Amino acid sequence: MKKIMPHVAGVFFSLFGLGVIALLMSYTFEALAFIFPDNFISQIMGMVLFDIAALAWLAAFIYLCKSVMQYAFAFIGFVFGLLGSLAMVAIDVMLGGQEMIEAPAWINEALIYGFIAAAVVHVILVYAYKLAGPEISADISLGIETANITEEAMKQAEQELLRERGAMGRIIAPRLMNDVRRNLGLPVLGDVIDLPAYDVPDQAQAIPVQIPARRPMSFVERVKAAGKVLINPMAVASTTQTYQAATSSPAPITDTPPTSAAQQADSATSGTTETKAEAKQDYPEPLYHPDLTLQGKQNSALKQANTEEVPQVDFFRGEKDA
Repeated sequence: MKKIMPHVAGVFFSLFGLGVIALLMSYTFEALAFIFPDNFISQIMGMVLFDIAALAWLAAFIYLCKSVMQYAFAFIGFVFGLLGSLAMVAIDVMLGGQEMIEAPAWINEALIYGFIAAAVVHVILVYAYKLAGPEISADISLGIETANITEEAMKQAEQELLRERGAMGRIIAPRLMNDVRRNLGLPVLGDVIDLPAYDVPDQAQAIPVQIPARRPMSFVERVKAAGKVLINPMAVASTTQTYQAATSSPAPITDTPPTSAAQQADSATSGTTETKAEAKQDYPEPLYHPDLTLQGKQNSALKQANTEEVPQVDFFRGEKDA
């Protein structure tokens, strides 16, 4: 029996508590009928400010509060909801049709203004409870400090601008004066660089540069050049010395007049003059550096042959300028 009674007492007390809550809610619902007659939805929503508000604030006080201010706001909401619920019970009892006592004249005004006050108080408490959370409080404090720092920075910047106002004005004033002078057609102050003007040539009317064509040497020409190098090495040695002197101090490049037939016969033993003369009769002589002509290539081959035991001639791979 002793083991069963605690459980029975717990169930009985729970039913008692539910009955008290149901009683309070029923009386509150009937009292709200005097404010919202024939409006079921408004009566149900009005109970949120009294009985339901007391239960919600009690649960928040026990389970949800994380700061001292939240505990304070939850306790105030619970007390105000409980007192409002009890007041609604008293008003419903006095105005519910009983004939034992006469209801005071101010009871109707108290019902109206009490409902309005309950709505205002609970709205304020809900917002205050949310703002009193630790995370939101930290964000608000940080925002306030940031705003104070920004305001102080703006004040310092304004003071600095006031001190530098004259110097900045002196820098901008000449530019403004030049703009005004330019609009009036007056000479602009400042240094003016007088440089000669040149006409830009029209690219559409430009004369193209004639680049001499290049053709490969024939097999016969390469054999002749190699034979002259092998038959007359002394002439090639003198040509090498001439080429070295020309490369050490190159002379200015000038147009070479055409070679006559008598000159071709006299220079038959010079190595490559005959080949160049035959080429000049068919093609104009282009202006090249000495080391790019056929004479220069032969000199390079002779120089390489003097330094090695087996002469190596590059004319079998060379090209003839036209």
